[in-house]
Amino acid sequence: MEKPKVLLLEAEDRFAFFQELKEIADLSFKNKKGGYTEEDLLQIIGPYHAVMITSQHAITSRVIAAAPKLRIIAKRGAKPENVDYEAATKRGIVVAWTPGVNYVTVAEHAVMLILCLAKKVLPQMERLRGGAWRESDAGLQELCGKTIGIVGLGGIGKALCRMLNGFDVNLLTYDPYISPAQAGEFNANLVSFKDLLEQSDYITLHAALTDKTRHLIGEQEFSMMKKTAYLVNTARGGLIDESALVKALQNGEIAGAGLDVFEPEPPRHENPLLHLPNVVVTPHMAGWSEEALYRELKEAAIEIRLVLEGGSPHYPLNPEALENRKL
Repeated sequence: MEKPKVLLLEAEDRFAFFQELKEIADLSFKNKKGGYTEEDLLQIIGPYHAVMITSQHAITSRVIAAAPKLRIIAKRGAKPENVDYEAATKRGIVVAWTPGVNYVTVAEHAVMLILCLAKKVLPQMERLRGGAWRESDAGLQELCGKTIGIVGLGGIGKALCRMLNGFDVNLLTYDPYISPAQAGEFNANLVSFKDLLEQSDYITLHAALTDKTRHLIGEQEFSMMKKTAYLVNTARGGLIDESALVKALQNGEIAGAGLDVFEPEPPRHENPLLHLPNVVVTPHMAGWSEEALYRELKEAAIEIRLVLEGGSPHYPLNPEALENRKL
């Protein structure tokens, strides 16, 4: 009997768990600079029973319609915002993800951005490379004693709290889905969004992108922040109104920003956020440590194997699809 076919996007065949998956399926590894567009996927998706994706691959209703054999879409890392759940569910295609695999590495990246901003790492590096030495008015800051506001106390937010507690900071958090007692477990005070904006020296975003949270931070929110405050985003670019952020940075409404994500991605080269001196940027790599990539690839491979062998994945986002498949 012919083995089912698995399409693995932006992955490399160098791990033992892929050898195990090969026992039951034929694997096809495809890597393309810039990722695969909807049109690209329409051309290649047809023969496959399973596909492993990242946040860069849009599995639209058209792509799903072009994949008559598809049984599972396995997203590496966070919950996918790039999959048409309704179309998948109607077809009995389960959408799975790999929660928890990158919590620590994303939290570490947020700490790195905060420290880069506090210690003015990039301006000082450029100054030294330009032949200058240290200056007394560099504006370097300690984190100790500062107030850090964490928007979203999920897995990453909690991991970040644990790390920041070692810096002896005052932690505030805003999350409408947790209680003060839950926040207190991580030495954080649960406050209103307004209070967090007004009181924080650093604000770091760790919320999911939904219709309610899109452009959560815009002109009004920047006007409420301290002029000395910094904004960090390692979650989703759409949480911030980028045009409002550019104005706030250029007009001195806030002191600076640390960004790993943008809207859209990748950002255009002429995007001012890539060139402003008070911004630290990285290319959506907060979750891309070697350890986290290994974990997310392994967990996604496990989800695929479970489904191809007739079982249910550990982390289905649309479990009703499994019932639809039986109809």
